[in-house]
Amino acid sequence: MVWLRWLLPPASLILLLVSPAVFGLCRQDLARAIAQEIQNPQWQRGQWGIVVRDLSSGEVLYNHQGEKLFLVASNVKLTTVAAALDYWGASHRFVTTLSARSPDRTTLRLQGSFDPSFSSQALQQMATSLAQQGIRQIQVLELGGVTPVTIEPTWAIEDLTMGNAAVILRLSINQNALNLEVRPQQLGQPLALRQPETNFRVVNETRTVAPSEPEFLESEVRGQQIIVRGQLHRGSEPAEMRIPLREPIPYLQQQVQRAFAQAGIQVQQIRPVETAEPLPDLLVRHASPPLGQLILPILQESDNFYAEMLFAALEAAQPGYRQRYLAQIGVQGAVLVDGSGLSRQNWLTPNGLVTLLQQMARTDHALLWRRSLPLAGRSGTLRQRLRDTAAQDRVWAKTGTLRGVAALAGYVEPLEDRPLVFSMVVNQAGETTAHLRAGLDRMVVLLAQLRACDRASEVGGDRWGLGFHRHL
Repeated sequence: MVWLRWLLPPASLILLLVSPAVFGLCRQDLARAIAQEIQNPQWQRGQWGIVVRDLSSGEVLYNHQGEKLFLVASNVKLTTVAAALDYWGASHRFVTTLSARSPDRTTLRLQGSFDPSFSSQALQQMATSLAQQGIRQIQVLELGGVTPVTIEPTWAIEDLTMGNAAVILRLSINQNALNLEVRPQQLGQPLALRQPETNFRVVNETRTVAPSEPEFLESEVRGQQIIVRGQLHRGSEPAEMRIPLREPIPYLQQQVQRAFAQAGIQVQQIRPVETAEPLPDLLVRHASPPLGQLILPILQESDNFYAEMLFAALEAAQPGYRQRYLAQIGVQGAVLVDGSGLSRQNWLTPNGLVTLLQQMARTDHALLWRRSLPLAGRSGTLRQRLRDTAAQDRVWAKTGTLRGVAALAGYVEPLEDRPLVFSMVVNQAGETTAHLRAGLDRMVVLLAQLRACDRASEVGGDRWGLGFHRHL
């Protein structure tokens, strides 16, 4: 992402989470415990939506404004991935092709199919394969399906200028972005930046700081200049920054020219075209990893580019499929305009998200789906959250964050109760992101501590009841 930022919550917020040693909250006490949290004066300016159900039986344990539409930020990615898995299946691959007009092969077309993983290395392999067929000169190389360049019009200007959004094209190379490696140095010194060979000038406005200061990284693209700001702790691990380009076609042309030259092929002209079809004579094809792997960056790291590419591919294959899929499984009233959740015009209900999560637990993709979600205290966007609480290693959930919005939706396996499915979201509470997340986390810990006090005999065996198993 152009704007990569992480701020760990203060220790005081972490201490507010319930200790993992405290167990004993009965199901019948859950509603009171959650209500007590959301009635805290701290949250009176905000709107909360919370639904908790028993995963296997569907019993509603708690519902607060579950039918109300909310901004759920990156929880929208759950709908995109679920619809794509339903439409294509986990083994589907996106294919990039090199094709020609027979018989002279002087005009070739490089044609993408919304593969989010297509890279310079893959392009180099395709150019080398072409050279092995005896082609040494190309008069015109067309880049198929890359015009016109459009950006979702409902994305906020702050996301565009700070790089949370990306340009989506059928043919994208390296996520239409520049990738920088950022390393801390001595205290007070600028971070060391390692960048690929490009025509962009990088301005380094970073520094190395002590562990007592917060870490963050952000960047801004101004024409051919990239400004990198932020700070990392001295001695911390290197970080990677992905900087999306709002005008990617010159970058694509540069990458293609370099790859073909390295393969010994002279290209006289590289021309972007709007058509989305390959030429008649197929010369080289490159297949992406299977969809079951491509969803990992979307769910684990909340990658906006991957999500938008997947949504664009689905819309190109079957316009409106995601909306019809949601209606078919019982998710009502959803208003969705993008694939990632960046837009402030996406609206979902907590009840709808829980219905989606229950449906996915019943499909053939159930194990893949749960494995792909962040695990509390261990992986993805939850790796730094819920550590050393009852929820660690027992919550698989998708995060969602926008300015004024925090959401969390997924599954909980309480130590002494049957698995649960939940959706929690707060809009416009007037609090910092760290405080909003801490509030969500406290309620998730309550779920992890739950006990079926009057039916302890039900705990055990295949507790997921729907083909889910804890140790995968």
